Amino acid sequence: MKQKQSPKANKKDNSWYLAFKFISLFFILTLAFNFAISLTQIPNLIAAYSSKLFLNGLFGIDANILQNLDFPIIQTPNLTAIIVDLCSGKLELAILFGIIFASFEKKMDYKIKGFIIGGLLLILFNALRISTIIYFFDSRNIEWSAIFHDLLFRIFLVIIIVTYYAIWYYYDLPRKTKA
Repeated sequence: MKQKQSPKANKKDNSWYLAFKFISLFFILTLAFNFAISLTQIPNLIAAYSSKLFLNGLFGIDANILQNLDFPIIQTPNLTAIIVDLCSGKLELAILFGIIFASFEKKMDYKIKGFIIGGLLLILFNALRISTIIYFFDSRNIEWSAIFHDLLFRIFLVIIIVTYYAIWYYYDLPRKTKA
């Protein structure tokens, strides 16, 4: 004789399944997108040129872009910075792609719009992050500059993506209206 489970138990089992499905899909999509985007230097170039705009316009620093075979280089009077893959925003874009497209309960057109808007915001904030790090770089205190660089990178990764995703995700939920 089969024993019936309560609706509450079914809901709990379903929650675990949905969480597993989301996390699995997130990892697969993030890894796939990260692999695909690693085949190009376009994000590195976008990061370099958009950072140059911030350096020139916001901070008043004369910056030039040099292109070598591997990565673009931002050259200022006080610093030469290589925009490697971790600086380019590729990782952030891959995570954003994975988390948005793993949200299986959202419609595809909403996911696409969300990724495009989120990607543009990431590019904007990444350029601001890179130019801020270059602006505050102190060659006499390399340790402080390294800590500042690492801290901004981690804050940027967590706060920007999590905040954007939360706003994107909850914006689509039905609103309660007062009757």
